[in-house]
Amino acid sequence: MYDVFNTSYISEINYSNNTTINCQNGWVYDFSVLYPTIATEMNWVCDNDQLPYQSQTIFYVGTSLGCVVFGLIADRFGRRPSIILSYVIACVAGIGSAFTTSFYTFNVLRFFVGATIIPLSEDPYVLSLEYIGVKKRTIVIIIWSMGYILFSAICPWIAYVLRDWRLLCIITSAPLAAVPLFGKFVPESASWLLTQGRKKEAVKLLKTVARINKKEYPEEFGERCYDKNNEKDNFNTTVLDLFKTPRLRLNSLVLAIVWFVVYCCYHTNTQNASNLGTNVYDSFTYSSLVEIPALFVILFGIDWLGRRWPVAFSSLAAGLAGLVILIIPRDAIKTHLGLALIQRVTITIVYNVIMQYSAELLPTVLRGRGLAFLRLMGTLGLYLSPSIVYLSMAMPGLPLVVSGVLMLLVSAFTLTLPETLHKHLPHSIEDGEMFGKNQNVLDCPCIHKSNMDSDDEPEPATEKA
Repeated sequence: MYDVFNTSYISEINYSNNTTINCQNGWVYDFSVLYPTIATEMNWVCDNDQLPYQSQTIFYVGTSLGCVVFGLIADRFGRRPSIILSYVIACVAGIGSAFTTSFYTFNVLRFFVGATIIPLSEDPYVLSLEYIGVKKRTIVIIIWSMGYILFSAICPWIAYVLRDWRLLCIITSAPLAAVPLFGKFVPESASWLLTQGRKKEAVKLLKTVARINKKEYPEEFGERCYDKNNEKDNFNTTVLDLFKTPRLRLNSLVLAIVWFVVYCCYHTNTQNASNLGTNVYDSFTYSSLVEIPALFVILFGIDWLGRRWPVAFSSLAAGLAGLVILIIPRDAIKTHLGLALIQRVTITIVYNVIMQYSAELLPTVLRGRGLAFLRLMGTLGLYLSPSIVYLSMAMPGLPLVVSGVLMLLVSAFTLTLPETLHKHLPHSIEDGEMFGKNQNVLDCPCIHKSNMDSDDEPEPATEKA
């Protein structure tokens, strides 16, 4: 009734000469969830599927170089020129990206966007920190972080509504023009002016600050924070001065390691958000909003426990959250999700506190270049994060485990740093070398307050005003 299907001839076919050919009629993309991107518009798929990764690498290279260049600008020409220039470049390059039609043009512009992405977000924070007194520094990091979190949570839905990568580039870049347009309202750092010997300009700014704050400006404040003996040294400083004295060298090396690890682990957790079990819009929003509890810990913790212990404890918690993954069954998805979010919160605490902590440890004359060096070390950690995320192909929770081990190292290294709570910012290299000399490893502001007093340190006029 049925013919017998003889398969013997199949084995005789020679497959060795088979060749793979390109799609003859183009590609069809599914935009039911995601929107058209430059990768789909320019068909960066199949033989060109490496182009998105090359583009991301170019962006990271720009980020690394931008940290160095803008750090030099901030210390050589001032905080204000560095901020305004970074916003101008980011605005022009961001909007220009929307009109590109080639891989090369797009990546040249993305390079410049990457070069400015960290300076335009962190330099205004540093400028604010140099004007804020010791008791109000925490509120600066809270405001800065809240803006980042809220925009991160909203941005996916802006993309969802626009559903066009070109419009997204324009909408997110155009507001940056506000800073250069209203640049006259951005003050220079009075502390930086004093280190450059520009006393008259600094005093004028300090009087403006005092007037706005409805306080009287005593003329002797300028004299107290201005040392002519250090003026020549301030002009000749380089980032290498961070490593010429023992204590400052140790602090700088520890901070460099911490920034490298924290940047790497934070972005590993961020890039792993799409593996949280929901669609990409929801997962990115949830992983952003979960950072809000971290702000409450920062708000109520670092002005009581200081900077060092919250970083150490949070790093320890992030490490343990990652290691627990090893004993959790792979099918316990909700438990994995909970541990991932715990790690995200604790790493966020470290990420935010370490920025303030570093700015307080570095002397004013090297703060811009010092932070540039630390940012460079951090951006080097970015290159490692995609490889760590890729480990999820072998074991879903492995990226969290690796991040956990690295964060345990941060916890240990942080304990070697001096505490900065209730301390005035060091200005000269000598100040940075002597900073925290009388402290020990177990000192905690809420317990050993006598060792944490700052009454013996001169108070900068910028803080008093």
